[in-house]
Amino acid sequence: MNGLTFLRPRADWFSAANLFAAGLFCLFVGIGGGAKPVAVGQVFVFLAIAKAFLERGRETLSWRNLPPSAWCLVVFVLVSALSVFANWPVIGAPFEHLGKLRYLAAVPVLLAMPWLVRGLLPVPWRRDSLVLAWIVPLAFAIGVGLIAFTTGNHPLRGGDLVDIRRVSGLYGQVMTFAYSLQFSVIALLAFFLTPRVWKAMTRVPWWIAVAMLLLSGVALYFTYTRGAMLGVAAGLAVLTMRRSLKLGAFTAVIGIAGVAFLALKAGREDEGKHDRVPRYLQTDSDIRLGQWRAASLSFLERPVFGWGYRNFELQSAALKERYGFEKDVVRKRGQPRQVTYFQGHAHNNVLESFASIGVVGGLAFLAFVLCWLREAWASRHGLFLAPPVVAFLVSGMFENTFFDSEVLNCLLLLYLITQWVRKEEGEGETGSDAGRLA
Repeated sequence: MNGLTFLRPRADWFSAANLFAAGLFCLFVGIGGGAKPVAVGQVFVFLAIAKAFLERGRETLSWRNLPPSAWCLVVFVLVSALSVFANWPVIGAPFEHLGKLRYLAAVPVLLAMPWLVRGLLPVPWRRDSLVLAWIVPLAFAIGVGLIAFTTGNHPLRGGDLVDIRRVSGLYGQVMTFAYSLQFSVIALLAFFLTPRVWKAMTRVPWWIAVAMLLLSGVALYFTYTRGAMLGVAAGLAVLTMRRSLKLGAFTAVIGIAGVAFLALKAGREDEGKHDRVPRYLQTDSDIRLGQWRAASLSFLERPVFGWGYRNFELQSAALKERYGFEKDVVRKRGQPRQVTYFQGHAHNNVLESFASIGVVGGLAFLAFVLCWLREAWASRHGLFLAPPVVAFLVSGMFENTFFDSEVLNCLLLLYLITQWVRKEEGEGETGSDAGRLA
């Protein structure tokens, strides 16, 4: 009898709910820890989905209550897959492109299994573990990035970075790091303004959230990433306006004063000098404008299925040459300046969607974001849920964040949290006594 009692908990360790909890923990670690914990977390998530079918069979999925945004995401995934098949001859590794869609496809499936999180988020120690999984690796990544920035030598990668003069996290990928970090900054700002919500959500001391906010804000500023800073500014504007009109007006005044100060500082610099601060006021970006034009023209050339999911980047240099664009001036650290056709993504989520997967896919992406924003805005916790979506929408106009795996990990976690919170609110209105997230 004692043996059976001992074995039963071990069997429960590998339940679908526990496998999903392990995956969710790793995905939260990946917010600061990068691609490796994200990959491990995805393995656990897919194992959890498979085990769920073994445990529940036909009762595993319930599609009836999926929100409109989830159905838009389903359409986006299906059209993306069709775009790969339609462009099969011009895609070098089509199966690899199709494989990338599994991350997006898993999200509606998880939402169709709400029972997976029903016993997870209401448990205090599990919420504490997720908060720590988010904060501790993020603090480590910021610390490594700041050390590299101040010393000129990355502790993990040495000098093998895109730009050692910018804070770039664990792996030296400054754009990925900055566009992921913006969401943590906005979340921490919200918790700074509402300490009671932080204390209701977790037993991790609130002062840690304040310290992380200061650390994250400093790190984000010194990434010198304009799109991410614009995203934070937009998210902060929504956050403060929803919190208080007076606070929103005060924030606007501070922001205008800050921009004016930077403009004056930039004006005083000699023409031959290159100061980092004015970078936030520079609007010229020939390469980015070139990618926008190329994506727009490529959509007009192939409006139905585009060039295939994630394939515009691989075709962009050849397209610009065929369209008669001027060559780009490409500067890479440690290498002489090159005059060539820059190959890269569209630097814009909307243009990338239309260029890669056509008109239906582009409209599905826009519908997904706008429906998500509407759902987040209408939530009782909209103060926390809406600003990150606004930041994603704004910053995504300057960078291809929806197609970057590490940034996408942050986005999908935010999206899942939005829907779980809304689900909990709906159950609360019908008299459910389930635990609350916050």
